[in-house]
Amino acid sequence: MTVTNKPVEPANVPVMDFEAIHASVGNERKKYLRQLDEAWSHHGAVYVINHSIGTETLEEAFAWCKKFFDLPLAVKNSVHIPPDVSKHFQGWTGTGEAISSQGVWDPDEIERLRKEMPTELKEAMELQDPCGTYPPGNPDLNLVEQHLPGYLDFLKKWFAACYKQSLQNMRLVCEILGMEDLDYIGKKFEPRHMSTHSTWNYFLGQPVSQLASGSANRLNAHTDYCQFTMLFQDMVGGLELHDYEEDIYRPVPPIKGAMIVQVGDLLEKQTNGRWRSALHRVTAPSRYMYEGSPGGDDELVQRYSLVFFGHLNLDEMIKPLPGCEKPGKWSTLEWKDLMTAGQWLARRVALEYERKTAATVM
Repeated sequence: MTVTNKPVEPANVPVMDFEAIHASVGNERKKYLRQLDEAWSHHGAVYVINHSIGTETLEEAFAWCKKFFDLPLAVKNSVHIPPDVSKHFQGWTGTGEAISSQGVWDPDEIERLRKEMPTELKEAMELQDPCGTYPPGNPDLNLVEQHLPGYLDFLKKWFAACYKQSLQNMRLVCEILGMEDLDYIGKKFEPRHMSTHSTWNYFLGQPVSQLASGSANRLNAHTDYCQFTMLFQDMVGGLELHDYEEDIYRPVPPIKGAMIVQVGDLLEKQTNGRWRSALHRVTAPSRYMYEGSPGGDDELVQRYSLVFFGHLNLDEMIKPLPGCEKPGKWSTLEWKDLMTAGQWLARRVALEYERKTAATVM
């Protein structure tokens, strides 16, 4: 098939080499830090290659992700996410159960969008750190382990690897902002305080023509609730980043082994608008949407992604970091009330997952 949408250049998101940054000193290090600062200010995102998670762990993670979503529906339903998601943010969700939105706080309006917008054709598995302590009521992941031996051990490995890399990211943030204590943010970022989360996504195959026309959807435009998102794409593609200057979405093509580090709502707020929370969506790969890929039967291959969210300990107040007293240019999601990270998380998650009767959690 040929899609007639006008060609769109990919987002000019820089590629940063983590090993090179880690080894740098002097003026070279200042250059790298300046590039990160500019990327998070302009794009809200940066590619990172040669990070600490490693190719082998990533390949394992994608393999486990596919194994999970290939399980029978009854098994996935046995670990279905609870109705009160803002209190028990773990479990599987099927197609059409969640809705991503941006800047919509009215539960009635969310319900209207659920009815009128195209369904997000994806499944998701929401995961909390397996070493954390949580209130009773989370789904028992041992029910998955019975069908996928080794699943729980890998989750521990996955969270440990992502947490390690997240701490390194946070140290870079502190260094860019001129803090003397490079662990200032990391001290308020502890897995056992529910400050880490991972989402595994499975985007169902669907006709490309429906995605290109807007009659079907994969993931609506949204920002992330956290400080930083570490996103790992498979090689299918479809991620797009909003270009505020042109008011269009630009493709963010996958780079094998790379992660995309995106600024989330909390970090935008903590930097007082110095960096912007990245507004992004998922649709068809750019070769179908904009480049007119020939032939085929109008079917889009399946897509998987792995996402790791790092945010403040839930009892920490959201306020500007040292060195960020002067307001910056960004206020992607404006809220005036002083609140904790836990209150913000509950607010965002409730609107995405909980239906009208429970969506008023603030």
